[in-house]
Amino acid sequence: MNLPLGLSSLALTAKEAALEAAKILKNGFKQSIKVSTKPGRQNYVTEYDNQSENCIISSIKNQFPSHQFLAEESGLSYQIEPEEVLWIIDPLDGTTNFIHHIPIFTISIAAMIKQEIVCGVIYQPFTNELFISEKNQGAYLNGKKLQVSSTKFIKDALISINFPYDVKDHPIFSIEQLREFTLLGASLRNLGSSSLALAYLAAGKLDAFWMNHLYPWDWAAGKLMIEESQGKLTFYPEKENLFTTSTILATNSQLHPELLKCIKH
Repeated sequence: MNLPLGLSSLALTAKEAALEAAKILKNGFKQSIKVSTKPGRQNYVTEYDNQSENCIISSIKNQFPSHQFLAEESGLSYQIEPEEVLWIIDPLDGTTNFIHHIPIFTISIAAMIKQEIVCGVIYQPFTNELFISEKNQGAYLNGKKLQVSSTKFIKDALISINFPYDVKDHPIFSIEQLREFTLLGASLRNLGSSSLALAYLAAGKLDAFWMNHLYPWDWAAGKLMIEESQGKLTFYPEKENLFTTSTILATNSQLHPELLKCIKH
């Protein structure tokens, strides 16, 4: 697999951790999967979520014993100081797909220093798509530099929308806005993995992404990839926050003003 030259030790560590955890998920995908639930409708967790997370944290700790973690299943390791490195991890983004044996899911890993994402890795094990980004160094898919799409009009756009599990508690995600997107001609897709959708947006495969009630492990790696591929991401109406959920609109930049109007309408 070709990779961009000059990866930092953080990015290399994230890449290796993702590849190692992917072995667990690919093996587990073939097995009978034990499922438990978390709060929210169809919000599942499996033994492989936990195994993948443990693998990633262990792999990173081998290289950086003093670093801290914010992971989907285990939460925050402890309250960190701003100058410390914080790893933000989703060990299996797309658990619902996984348990239904739909091979669309990812591992997402990002490193943050002083409230800024400095590197991110998103890996799709079954398509072998390895997305890597570093601050001010670009974003890459299997070694090829990424650039967002050049789509200018909503009528030509392919937009990813991921429905939240607890839509009753977060009514801002309105069917009326989705209806407006389709009336304007956009095609909508729900991949079931927010991090994969953000990576595909960075790669120019999608033109926009909209979802509310996202946790930081859903967006951390993807945010940097979009910024490094010349896209735009807005936290709406909330601001970016590691300890609350966020509503996100991400686009190829050209569609951003018009789609933001649709959302606010």
